[in-house]
Amino acid sequence: MKIILLFSFLFGSVFMIKEQAFVHTEKLTYAEALSLAKQNNRPIMLKLTADNCKYCTKMDNEVLSDPSVEQLLSKNFITVNINVDRESLPLNLKRTITPTFIFVDKNEKITSKLPGSWNKKDFLDLLRNRI
Repeated sequence: MKIILLFSFLFGSVFMIKEQAFVHTEKLTYAEALSLAKQNNRPIMLKLTADNCKYCTKMDNEVLSDPSVEQLLSKNFITVNINVDRESLPLNLKRTITPTFIFVDKNEKITSKLPGSWNKKDFLDLLRNRI
C-alpha cells in the first residue's frame, strides 16, 4: 500500500511540473508584454487556453515544453498565456477555439492567428515563419 501511495505522489508531482512548462517564469499581463515588446522589438504570442482543453494540455506536454520550442519562443517572442474561461481578452478579441496562438506586433496589430494543436515540427516551422 505504501508503494502505491509513493508512486501516486511521485507521478502526480511529475505531472504537475510538466503542466507548468510554458516558456515564461512569471505570468505576464498583456500590458506588461506590450511594454516588453516595444522595448525589445519583438512580437507577442498570445496563447489562448481553456480550463478543460485537452488539446491545450497536449500542446503544453508535447510541444511547448520541448527545449527547442522553448528556446525559439524565448529568443524571438514575448509570450502571454490567457485562459479564456477566467480572463478577458485584449484587442477586442472574441473567444475562439482553444488552443489558439495569436501573434501581435509592438503596435498592437494582429499579424496572424494559428488555431488548433500542432506537432513539434509543424509548430516550429510556423513560428519561424513569424520571426
